[in-house]
Amino acid sequence: MSKIKPYHRSDTIRPLQTLCITLCVIFALLLSGCATDTSTSSVGNTGAVTSVSITDTVQTSGSLSADKLASLKWNTSGVVEKINVKVGDKVAINDIMAGLRPDSVPSNIGSAQSDLATAQRNLQDLQDSATALAQAQLDVITARKAVEVAQNNVYALDYARASDTLIKNTQAQIWNAENTLAIANSKYKEVRSHPDGDPQKTQALLALTTAQMAYNNLVITYNWYVGKPTQDDKDQAYAKLDLARAALADARRNRDNIKSGADPLQVSAAQAKVSSAQATINNMYIIAPFDGEVISVQAGVGNSASPSDIAVELVDRSTLKVDTLVDDSSISSVFVGNPAQITMDSLPGVVLTGKVARIGRIGSVVSGLVKYSVTISIDSTKEAVLFGSTVNVIITTGAPHNVLAVPVAAVFSDTRGEYVLVVDSNGNTQRVVVVSGDLVDNQVTVTTTGSLKAGDQVELGTGTSNNGSTSSSGGNRSGGGILVPGGGGPPGG
Repeated sequence: MSKIKPYHRSDTIRPLQTLCITLCVIFALLLSGCATDTSTSSVGNTGAVTSVSITDTVQTSGSLSADKLASLKWNTSGVVEKINVKVGDKVAINDIMAGLRPDSVPSNIGSAQSDLATAQRNLQDLQDSATALAQAQLDVITARKAVEVAQNNVYALDYARASDTLIKNTQAQIWNAENTLAIANSKYKEVRSHPDGDPQKTQALLALTTAQMAYNNLVITYNWYVGKPTQDDKDQAYAKLDLARAALADARRNRDNIKSGADPLQVSAAQAKVSSAQATINNMYIIAPFDGEVISVQAGVGNSASPSDIAVELVDRSTLKVDTLVDDSSISSVFVGNPAQITMDSLPGVVLTGKVARIGRIGSVVSGLVKYSVTISIDSTKEAVLFGSTVNVIITTGAPHNVLAVPVAAVFSDTRGEYVLVVDSNGNTQRVVVVSGDLVDNQVTVTTTGSLKAGDQVELGTGTSNNGSTSSSGGNRSGGGILVPGGGGPPGG
């Protein structure tokens, strides 16, 4: 039989110490494996890194309206006599669209019609005086010029009528004319015996007559140049000057008489009376304040009308707009001219286009957030839009550009931030830091300063949601929080 060794406490302690040391080494190795960015652990499902094209946008909502949109109301009571428009009609500014029966309106409107006739007549009389004054002033200017001309003619009596050079030039022209006349006369004598109507005779006679007239005019001009004014010439010049002066005096006197009877203040007062009477009369009509399209007619012939009752609604479709608000976090990317798309729940399937027209520079607090007003001008459309309805707006703030995207389940998060696990051909994984962005279908866009490129394979996470069902999600290999909706951690955690 073998001998039994005596029991010693140290015999029990040594195996426990060995076991503790072994466990510490294993725990240290596990911690070391968790701390490294590269792992050789078993890889589960993978997905591909892709390149997708996205366009930067700002989404918001607003109210559909128009810069020129009016609900035109009656300004007085009465009975509707006529409706001149129907829905869809185009009208011009100042068109009368509806009117009340004259015998049904208050008496002050009837009095205004009489006052208007009187005011217009008084204004016309004053305006006629103003026109006469302007004409009288023009007559004074014309008469003054006539005096200047007559005075210059009198002054000319004491001066030579032409310079020596002009006289010599005229003499030379006379000599040339004499020669031309002689030649024309000689040619005419050659055909003078031809019967009347002969072309040669007719042409020769015409040339002779022209040459004779030119010669005679030059002689008359020359004689006037070298002649002296007669006493009759002087008397006539002075008489014309006296007559011009008298006409000027008459023109001035007529102007002064008219001017004293036309008071600009009276004209202004008369115009004000006409405008006031017309405004009172206009209360019985619905008048278009701008060019536009009738979108609603609520008045009916024979119906009673009361002040503030809507009669006609009018819009200028070229001024359609959406007033909306944009968060301060997005307003810096919005600029005047950015294109926009507008959709409405009231018109499913209809997409309107437009662009940013105005941006408010003073923000306001809405539900605790600072927002800025943005006005979208809508391109012309024939769609039967409902004004005041809520619309959805997508403002395009940048050109399409390519970005990297990964499956949603490939993005994990831990205390150091978001990351993906890139799987190489040997099955090893490498942590690459990313920042997630927009969701595109079942992928999420990412930006990174690491070595991530399209075509790379990334590990996908799987987990269990709160209700116990299994779902694909992002997570943290060391047990941290989850970036995107889902539950559980990454595989191998």
